[in-house]
Amino acid sequence: MNISKYYNEFYTRAEKSAAHALLCRRVYGRNLCQHGMADMLQLEALLTQLAIQPTDIVLDLGCGNGYITEYLYDHAPAQYVGMDLSEAAIQQAQKHTATQSKKLKFVVGDFSQLDYPMQSFDKIVSIDSHYFLENAEPWLQRLYSMLRNNGKLAIFSDEGTGQTGYDDTDVSAAETLMGQRFSRLGYEYTAVNFTNANQAHWRLKKQIIEELFEQFADEDNLLLYDNRLNECTSANHNLDCRYLYIVHKR
Repeated sequence: MNISKYYNEFYTRAEKSAAHALLCRRVYGRNLCQHGMADMLQLEALLTQLAIQPTDIVLDLGCGNGYITEYLYDHAPAQYVGMDLSEAAIQQAQKHTATQSKKLKFVVGDFSQLDYPMQSFDKIVSIDSHYFLENAEPWLQRLYSMLRNNGKLAIFSDEGTGQTGYDDTDVSAAETLMGQRFSRLGYEYTAVNFTNANQAHWRLKKQIIEELFEQFADEDNLLLYDNRLNECTSANHNLDCRYLYIVHKR
């Protein structure tokens, strides 16, 4: 199953799943049908760091079914464009925001092949959505070109140094793969460290998922259960670091 087909299946199931909604509430603090690691405290930090203005145009890459984009809009009204590879996710986003605001737009698209003109956006957001890219630097260059002057690019990442089995917990932002990319590209950035919170997130997520096994099974949603549990067990997350990077374009 390719990525788009997988996420079509995931979001088709997740939006209707009471077990998944409960998982999101207990792990992230609110059900926004999350599939990454950014909980409500991290979203609040994102809003603080971006300082979105009413006249801004904001691009949310890998927006899923749009609940996080909608949350950002509710707390920082502006014009938003959400993009995701999953047609099912975008259809859900369009449906649940249809009567809310003309400033919320959702499109199906591959964010590794963006074709927006230069200086199209004031803010660009990528929440744990870059891991599938084979080469991140051309993508970062494209995003940077799409920013207007005084714009900001926000990226959540826990990839650290990219070395399997390496303890990244004390790694500085400058030592991470993302920090090194910014350095090579000459981009000015700041970073917020969420490493300790990230480790607590993974422990809590595994505990809650296992507690909800019967609910997922009763819904015939073990695909969701297996996916979320595999996130927790496929790697030793006690070795991870996590940063919110904010690139500043002057």
